[in-house]
Amino acid sequence: MASKIERISVKLPAGFDARKHTSAVLAKISQKHGEGWEVDSIDPKAGTLTASRFAQVTEVSAAESANTMVLGLARGTKPSDGEKIAAKFEDAHPGYKLTKFDPYLGQATMTKLTGPVIRAREAIRVALGVKPWDVQVRQTRDGGFAVELPNSYVPSKHDDKLTEVAEGVIGRPGWFVTTDPAKLTAKITPADPPTFPAAIPYPMDRFKDLDHNYIPIGMDLPGHGEKTGKDTTISFKAASYMLLGGIPQSGKSVTLDAIVAGSLASGSELILVDTPEKSVDFLWCRDLVRPGGWGCDSLEAAVTALAVMYEEGQRRARILREHGVVNWTELPKSAQFAPIIAIVDEYAALVGAEKVPSGIPKTHPIVQEALQTNLLKAQLERWVSKITAEMRFVGLRMVLSSQVTNASTGLPPALKTKLGHRFLMGANPSKAARNQSFNDESAVPATPEYIRKDEAISRGVGAYESEGRSPSVFKSYYATSEQYRTALEALGVPTTSQPAPTAEQIAQHTPSLDDDGADDGPPPSRLDGGGWGEKDGRDAPPPRLKGAAAAAHQLRVEAAQAAQRQ
Repeated sequence: MASKIERISVKLPAGFDARKHTSAVLAKISQKHGEGWEVDSIDPKAGTLTASRFAQVTEVSAAESANTMVLGLARGTKPSDGEKIAAKFEDAHPGYKLTKFDPYLGQATMTKLTGPVIRAREAIRVALGVKPWDVQVRQTRDGGFAVELPNSYVPSKHDDKLTEVAEGVIGRPGWFVTTDPAKLTAKITPADPPTFPAAIPYPMDRFKDLDHNYIPIGMDLPGHGEKTGKDTTISFKAASYMLLGGIPQSGKSVTLDAIVAGSLASGSELILVDTPEKSVDFLWCRDLVRPGGWGCDSLEAAVTALAVMYEEGQRRARILREHGVVNWTELPKSAQFAPIIAIVDEYAALVGAEKVPSGIPKTHPIVQEALQTNLLKAQLERWVSKITAEMRFVGLRMVLSSQVTNASTGLPPALKTKLGHRFLMGANPSKAARNQSFNDESAVPATPEYIRKDEAISRGVGAYESEGRSPSVFKSYYATSEQYRTALEALGVPTTSQPAPTAEQIAQHTPSLDDDGADDGPPPSRLDGGGWGEKDGRDAPPPRLKGAAAAAHQLRVEAAQAAQRQ
């Protein structure tokens, strides 16, 4: 043991009374031999008193002879005496700190610590809520610290506090903590903060090996001490539908291009729905959609593209029934079909109702036009709802992109719950935007401040919560439309000479105010309780339009035909 027991035996004076005179005898022993003596025994026959004490001697360790000494404690020292003992010993031994305190073994370890270690130990012990000697800290060669944690350490309670110490007290952003709860050890490592390059090129050399179930669109923020993060991948196997939010210039278009390119390269068929004004972003892939899948020239074309997508879903459902399976992935290889992904950009603008002029007769063309537009918007919204509710099992996928993602813009909770992937672009979105986009905003990390402040690095950055992945900050892969086009052509992705819906398809699928109920929107599906065949309404003739609605509809058909001829 580091400390030893000293004993002394003294002759008692005549007339000694243990109850009255013991303290006086101990006082004389202390005057002559030093403090810390306690009575072991009194022998009245021999007239002697035996006392003992733990000798406060220094034992020098072989490994750290110049920096460590072990001191003995007086008998009766209690755990609560730690601060008093620390003050006493540290005052007696300048430059040394009490690093271990064990009153039951009767010893205290004093260690000569450097300034950085003293500061680190104090910060860590405050974070953990323990005494300084309950935490052992030594500096490592890389400038960090190795830490022995106390028994009271709990990861869920203390890890965030230790990270705060590493980044804000003894280090700077980028420093990180790794812990081993089983061994009660921790390592604080100096490092530069993880970040992104100014641009991350899309790895198009991987196009030929892509799986349509897993579409890479960017890179997660690297972990501490890492230079490169994991692929940000949309797992369409985990969830078929995605929400992409973000204000203008936040990086939505770049992200959508990556989704489009990866989906086409992996064998998916494409449908694009957008406002005519915004659709210029997708002109590079207009002829890469499936026939009739370009729903960008008009609201009628948008409705029709989704209607035809729904019809295809029903056709596939019939094939599943014929084979006696419930999911498209269970079909035999000979009957397999490609997944279809619909990109619906500017969703809020597409479904947001127009204001109907007041004070004007309902039959006036201005009012009729507004009402007809709102009817089409409602129908488009309904197709989105039905596809996301009913068509995952046949391989239909959808990405809804919108600047605003609240219920008033066509994204009510009932629809959002179907969107298993939630992405929000922008390095510094508002709290409201995060709450509207994510199921659990508090679980999705925010973009670090040092990234937000760098204009080049923050471009194309966002955050996500996604089925099958932990929430993360990420940055989209980037390529020009020409680069994507060249790579997809080299891969042999098919093109179509009929990208837009035909005039006949538009006439069949766009509703009118004068419809008499013969075609009440989408036919009932198997999830609505409807059946298969003629009774579901798919074989009914198109509704007969009347009056102003018929004339307006004819104009739309002629416009669509003219656009196709261009």
